[in-house]
Amino acid sequence: MIINNNNNIKLINDKRLFIIDSLLYIYKYYFYLRKYYKGNYILYGFLKFIIDILIKKKPTYIVAIFDSKLKENYKKIFFLNYKNNRKKIPTKISKTIPYIKKYLNILNIPIFYIKNYEADDVIGSLIKKKEKEGYINYIITEDKDYLQLISKKTFILNYNKKIFIDNNYIFKKYNINNINKIIDYFSIVGDITDNIPGIPNIGSKKTNKLLNIYNDIETIFLKKNIKYIEKNFKFKIKKYKYLAKISKKLFKINTKIKILKKKNFFLRKKIQKKKIIKILLNLNKKFFKKKIKEINYFFI
Repeated sequence: MIINNNNNIKLINDKRLFIIDSLLYIYKYYFYLRKYYKGNYILYGFLKFIIDILIKKKPTYIVAIFDSKLKENYKKIFFLNYKNNRKKIPTKISKTIPYIKKYLNILNIPIFYIKNYEADDVIGSLIKKKEKEGYINYIITEDKDYLQLISKKTFILNYNKKIFIDNNYIFKKYNINNINKIIDYFSIVGDITDNIPGIPNIGSKKTNKLLNIYNDIETIFLKKNIKYIEKNFKFKIKKYKYLAKISKKLFKINTKIKILKKKNFFLRKKIQKKKIIKILLNLNKKFFKKKIKEINYFFI
């Protein structure tokens, strides 16, 4: 955390790591701001979002995670339709990403990706490493895949909606009594965003009831248990259990990738303040002029 006390600036190592799901927010500002803002609206929206995080959260450690180009998505090996509902990345986004990375470098926010891995697997593996090192992790995202990573040391910040997601939030929202059941929950109900099928026409209430009795899909599918399930649901479960098993593989995040970066890689360093202020004012003078005092106060 960077604080300014009687003009003495000090760096306090509070071991909070803020992890930004970059592409999600790039897409968000692409769809949201194009109706209201002229010029490079993606860059404006994303930098406004980043500056807000820096000012309000004052992170000691921060990283912007990006996807890498995949030669082959390993999840397509067992389900060809995985993410097939997603359109090709819009040209406006692909042309803006290099500029976003350039300005993240000016802000000295580390950019991290691992070749041939999706961002969620990189984030999952990074979190497991950092939990062991004693860090408190905040994933800044709106993607429900990351719910499975929540623990006593890892939380989600849905930044735009100002929602803080922890174990208690999940228990209330999804009516499950154990965080480990969240993967099985989506293995049954599916996830339309990523084209994860689940078991057709079994809603959240029935899913909750089954999981609160049997804990996971493997236990549900045991012959000794499935015979006690209501007839109309029993038929669906028997018929589509293969889809639930595939869905579990699709939804589950890989947390075992080797993260070779040292902890200082994620440490927020001194920014090129004059340069970034000039860029921000060029993007939106009216908005960022109001932020100059805050930027001067909090940044080294």
